[in-house]
Amino acid sequence: METIGLVLVIAGLAVLAAGVVALRRLRRELAVTEAQAAELARRMKALPPELANGLGTGARHVITVELLNLFELAHKETVLARPFTALTPRLLRDVVHRRLVGRVRESLTASGVVADVRLHRAS
Repeated sequence: METIGLVLVIAGLAVLAAGVVALRRLRRELAVTEAQAAELARRMKALPPELANGLGTGARHVITVELLNLFELAHKETVLARPFTALTPRLLRDVVHRRLVGRVRESLTASGVVADVRLHRAS
C-alpha cells in the first residue's frame, strides 16, 4: 500500500513539474508575442486604405481569411489548451493567430509567392 502511495506522489510531482514548465514556456511566449505586437503596432499606424474602407475598391486585391475553429486548432497543438481556453481565451487566440500567420507566410514563401501577410483585428 505504501508503494502505491509513493508512486502516486511521484506521479503527481511529475505532473506538477510538467505544468510549471509549460506555464513558464507560455509566459516566455507571451513576452515575445507582446514585444512583436508592440513592434507591429508601431510600424502599422493604421489599416491600409483598402481594408479601412470596407476592403477597398482599388487596383490591389486583398485575400481575407477568417478562422472559424480557432480553439479546436489550439486543442490539437497541446493538451494544456483546453484549460487555458477557459482561463485566458484572448491570449490563446492571439498565440494561435500568430502561429498560423507564420505558417501561411512560410507556405507562401516556399511556393515562391512574395506576399505581405498581416493580421488585422475586425470588430
